[in-house]
Amino acid sequence: MVRAGILAAWLFAVVLTVAGCGIAAGPRPPVSSPSPSAKPTPSPAPTSVTVLAPDGVNFRTQPNTSASVIGIVAQGVTLPIIAETTANGGWWQVRGSSATGWITSDPQYTSTASFQSYQSGGTAAWSTLYPASWAFAQNSSGALVFTSPSGEAITVTEAASTSQLPSGAPSGTAQLSVGSVDIYGVTTALVTYSTPTGYLAAVALQAGPGLAFLITDKATSGGAAQDFALFLDTFKFPLPAASPTP
Repeated sequence: MVRAGILAAWLFAVVLTVAGCGIAAGPRPPVSSPSPSAKPTPSPAPTSVTVLAPDGVNFRTQPNTSASVIGIVAQGVTLPIIAETTANGGWWQVRGSSATGWITSDPQYTSTASFQSYQSGGTAAWSTLYPASWAFAQNSSGALVFTSPSGEAITVTEAASTSQLPSGAPSGTAQLSVGSVDIYGVTTALVTYSTPTGYLAAVALQAGPGLAFLITDKATSGGAAQDFALFLDTFKFPLPAASPTP
């Protein structure tokens, strides 16, 4: 799973960086009894859910994988929520354009957060989802940069082959860890680095004949791992279509 691999790599990078700083544990502060406080207001129940899975998810008559499939809900489609169950791995009951049914609530495949969809042009079109609060622009070298309000930046560079891609490690970085991730069926290395201002994660992959990508995530803290994992989980490029899940 992309998300698990990236979270582990980021955590390893953060631990190494902190250890390298020589931060020692100090004496524990005295424990005091918490003062009475008002109960937090519960979060409102979600009203809609968006499909993250690149090849969509099955739309079923009942909340289990044995139920009949009504259709397929494509990536990026948002549907109103009617009900939820945690049984059988978790399911959302949703209302489609002509029927009511169930889709998985596995966070790898669906989410109640808000997203925008990016679709590239050309014959080798690729797509991905990114948070609704983010923006994207093309930089001077032609790469696409998706930027969060906090300054996290995910950059996608295209080339015909991985040998033609720029280095994922600019000057001033130090390699911290190497792992592996699966991006739409292609397994590749995930390398994390420390930078003067935080962290950098990079993956380079040959997606198909004449199509390669370098995808990097530059952030000030390891907390960015979740955003990068979601970006890679939803990244899609021309390949024989897989089956929808689950």
